[in-house]
This record gives sequence, C-alpha cells and structure tokens, in this order.
Amino acid sequence: MRSAWARVRTGERVEFSGAVWAGLVGVLVAFILLIELVANLNDIHGPLYLLGRDFIGRPRIGEIKMAGLLLALICMPSRLRLPVLGSAVALELIWNSQRWIVGHPGTIGNGILFVLVGTAAFAAWRLHGAERATTLKAVGLGMLLITMGRVGDVWLVLSTKASPEVLDEYVELADRALGSPAWAFGTVVSDHAWMAEILSKVYVYLPVGAAIIAFFQLRNSARDGFPRHHIIRTFLLIGLIGPVVYFLFPVVGPTYAFGHEMVGAGWQDVWPLQLPVIGDPESLYFNQIIARNCMPSLHTAWAMSIFLHGWRGSRAAKVFGTVWLFCTISATLGFGFHYAIDVLAGIIFTLTLEAALTRPELGWGRHRVSVIAFGAAAFTGMLLATRYLAVEMSTSGVLGGVSLIVVVLAMAGAFLTIELHPGRGEFAGPPLDVGDRRSPRELVHDATRTAGQALAAVSREAEKTTHRK
Repeated sequence: MRSAWARVRTGERVEFSGAVWAGLVGVLVAFILLIELVANLNDIHGPLYLLGRDFIGRPRIGEIKMAGLLLALICMPSRLRLPVLGSAVALELIWNSQRWIVGHPGTIGNGILFVLVGTAAFAAWRLHGAERATTLKAVGLGMLLITMGRVGDVWLVLSTKASPEVLDEYVELADRALGSPAWAFGTVVSDHAWMAEILSKVYVYLPVGAAIIAFFQLRNSARDGFPRHHIIRTFLLIGLIGPVVYFLFPVVGPTYAFGHEMVGAGWQDVWPLQLPVIGDPESLYFNQIIARNCMPSLHTAWAMSIFLHGWRGSRAAKVFGTVWLFCTISATLGFGFHYAIDVLAGIIFTLTLEAALTRPELGWGRHRVSVIAFGAAAFTGMLLATRYLAVEMSTSGVLGGVSLIVVVLAMAGAFLTIELHPGRGEFAGPPLDVGDRRSPRELVHDATRTAGQALAAVSREAEKTTHRK
C-alpha cells in the first residue's frame, strides 16, 4: 500500500481518518495555548482571554465573526442553515437590546459565537453519520477563522514588544523607485470623502469578501464533499505564515511614521502632502502602541487570494474578485497603511503559497518546487533590496521600479505555469510505488521492454494504415 506522502506527491486524494483529524485539532489547541502562554509572559491578553471576552463581554471586530458564521452556514447541511441563521440573529438582537437600553452602541459577535458552539453541541448530541461530521466540520471552519483572527491580534501586539525600532525610512526611500504611490493615492482619497467611505468598508469587511468567494466554492460541500483546494486553505495559511515576517522586517506604514495618526511620535508629519526629507536611512524607535504589520501587506495578500479564487469561478466571482483586489490595494495605499513595496511583496507572497496549494491533482514534482523556490527567493530578495539598497533604489530612476514590477510579473508567470497546466504528464514527476521491491536493473529492463512493446504496436498500426491506403 502506498504511503500518504507518495499519494500526495502524485496528486491522489488523501482522506484523513478520525484519528488524524483529532491529532490536527490537538496541534491547533496546543498552538493556541502556546500563544496564550507567550502573551501572558509579556503581560498582554492572549487569544483565549480575547475569545472569552467576545463570548460574554463586548466583542470586537464583528466582521470576522460574520465571516465565520457565513462560512459555517455555507458548509453545513441545508436543512440546518435557516434555523442556525435565525438563532444567531435573534441572539444578537437580544444581546444588543440591553446595550441600546443603557445607551451603549450595538456590536456583533456574542450571538454568533454562542450559536456556533450550540450547533456543534447539537450535532454531537442529536445528529449521526455524515450529517454530524459535515456539521462539525462546518462549525469547526467557522470557529477556526474566528480563533485565528484572535491569534493574529495577539501577534500584532507581540510585534510591538519584539521590535521597538522600525524600518520605515528604508521602505519609504525604496518606494520612490515606484513613484511613491502611497502619497499619490493618499492625496486622492483624502480629497474625496465618498471614495474613502467605500474603500474603508472594503478594507474592514475583507473576511466577508473571502466568505463570499467561499460560497461559490463550498455551497455544495455538505452534499458533494469539500473540493481539494478552496480559499479558506489559502486564507488561513496566509494568516499563519505572514505575521512571522513582521518580526523580521518591522514597518508601521506612512500614515503612522510620516503622518499625524500617532501624535508625538517624533517623526515628520508630512503624509500625504509631501515626501519626507530623509538622509541616510536608519531604524528608529517608534511608539509601542502601533503594530509592525506592514511588510508584507497581508490585506493585499488576502485580497489577492480572493482575486485568484474568484477567477476560478463564475463570471460574477471573477468580477467580484477583481473589484475587491483593486479596492483593497487602493485602500491600503490611500489610507497610508502600506507602502507600494508592501503591496508587491504581498502579491508575491500569495502567489508563492498558491503555487504550493493549487492544482493538487498535478502532484508534487521538480517544477512545482522550483516555482515555490523562485517565489521565496523573489520575496526575500525584495526585502533585502529594500533594507540594503534603499538609497540606490530611490535614485535609480525608472530602473528600480521596473525591476520590482518585472519580478512580480515573473512570479505571476511562473505561477500560471502551474495554474494553467493542462494535465499531469511529466509535471508531477514519476509516480512513487513504495511497495515495489524490484532492483534498479530490473526496473530499467522492464521499462525498456514496455517501451519496445509500445513502439512495436505503433509500428504495426502504421503498417496497417499503409496497406489500407
């Protein structure tokens, strides 16, 4: 029997057993407990505390709770969707009524969390077989999205503890090779309130955008099973790996480093009216309240995943994904949350991860590995160039900007060689059969004999065709 790795490498579907799923859940719980411990050691609130407050206190970031509920509804059996949605709406109204009575603004989250946990308990108690498994997986996906959002919040705070100094001067100088797009977009957005309102909604409701694409991909998962690749895999992997870079390359963004979002930071307050005056760039201390969450732009990375998965769907999904990516990039630059190099790095980051995840039926081979290696090298090279060649890039004219864009286009082309590959062929590499115990000489002999038989058959068919003519 072939090993799981051999089956994955050649593109075969691998169904996890209950024990494997239990192990994966155990690893996830251990990871969350580890983050909770690290947070407590640094005197900050951990993800478990934040989730507990979301349950019984005033929850924050209701958009990701909405996305978690939508994802669970999409993936669960159809007969449960309306009762679960109705229960969530009713609980939210009841929970917020007491807030409105005392004059506090409403929020979203308590009812959603209690309904998701209650649905899981109902499935374990009353449902059976495939319906119970599907419901538990649906609730698990929704809660996983919400929980990882809280883990991400803790990562952001930890980034301020680990990196008191930031590299914004380097990024701002290097960004001049691209024409400083954040300043150009920032001027336009700040002069048009209606544009700022639209872009802010797109920026904040990013998880809901992902849930909408998930609807196109997973709406029949309760009946047909989950597809082998979908947006939630990419979305969670981006959120798991991306924040690690914050600790390696701490950047706060132009509106904080060179604007008035953080009064008294001691830096120049010029964004978006004029470029700051920078001599020799250096890493400088910045206020510990602001997260170092710019490089790469994960908002761009997530929007890029919405774009890519949208283009695998219907025309409506294509349009939605394209508009969402355009608006997200406009928001990240227009609000001064990111530099343009952050955006380019986010695009390369997503294309690299998608190169590892897309078209699983093709399996794993040298080509896929080479594309992933190229993406990792391009991403690393962009960060190193920004850090050590910032001055040269700022004075390079069009050469620096063109070079950055060419790297992104090259990565996009490399990704498309996987995404648009017509079939398996040699791409996935030769299939592995770990049960084959023949010697190398025997393998070569058998392969030669098989090839000879195939050639002989082709020759016979050619002769028959000649005689018929």
